[in-house]
Amino acid sequence: MLCVEAPWLWLDESMYPSFLSSFYSYVGPGRWVRSTGPWRGSELGYRDGRLCCSGPGCSLDLLRGVSGEWCLGECLGWVRRSGYRRLYRGLVVSAALGAVDRFLVSVAVVLSRRTRYATNVRRWMHILFNGINAIDEDSLRLVAERAARLPSPQPRTLARLVKDLWRLASWEGDAWELRRQLLGLPGVGPKTADAILLFTGRTTWVAPSDTNLARFAREVLGLEVRPPQKSTCLCYDPACPRCAIRGSCLSGTIVGRYGGAAGLVQTEAYLYNHVGAGPRWREELRKRLEKHYS
Repeated sequence: MLCVEAPWLWLDESMYPSFLSSFYSYVGPGRWVRSTGPWRGSELGYRDGRLCCSGPGCSLDLLRGVSGEWCLGECLGWVRRSGYRRLYRGLVVSAALGAVDRFLVSVAVVLSRRTRYATNVRRWMHILFNGINAIDEDSLRLVAERAARLPSPQPRTLARLVKDLWRLASWEGDAWELRRQLLGLPGVGPKTADAILLFTGRTTWVAPSDTNLARFAREVLGLEVRPPQKSTCLCYDPACPRCAIRGSCLSGTIVGRYGGAAGLVQTEAYLYNHVGAGPRWREELRKRLEKHYS
């Protein structure tokens, strides 16, 4: 067993909006078990301010990613600098930092386009990675074949991207060059590219623009801005902070206003849209975890 101190963390609240939950299952308060793919059966646990992992695949990188330590200083620094008022104090951006987990997260992000995450994406991930204990040429071919056989358009799109997603999971270069390469893939738009960047721990200077962020921006932040377009991002600058017209789209506006806390704002938006921010939001979250994530 390996443990780190993480007194700032609410594990369940942070795993719920993270794409890590596509291959982990909730087994009780502060406990998650890896349910498919490589290292199946390994566990995450949080108690008394300590995050621990056990089983195969357990590493300090895993704990740094899940605990949000990878971006904590920048996120909280920009929260203070921008004046953003957080709704969920223990919520962090739980991200994947190793190549295998980055690949799994990227697959889940591609699958999540215009579908129900808790039911469809988690089910597809179990189908695609059932019995796969390592990521290699044979397993990549098998995942692509399984995806191509599924009847929905999201897995069929994924089937064409499997090898590219694995190649980019090992990318160690500039995050904005990675965004440019992702946007060059068929079926990958700004929301998908930004979610991959955020939940694979590349940068928090992104705000994946989906219906959750749009509603949050309207109801909480008082913003009514359209989402970014792929052609615009590629034409001007794939780096949101440098884009000359970033104020014309929702992602750019969030990045311009909240800087390195933009990814945290988007994560709060997801939680807000699904469980609210009223006095019983924790109870609603627990019900959702028990119903859809167990």
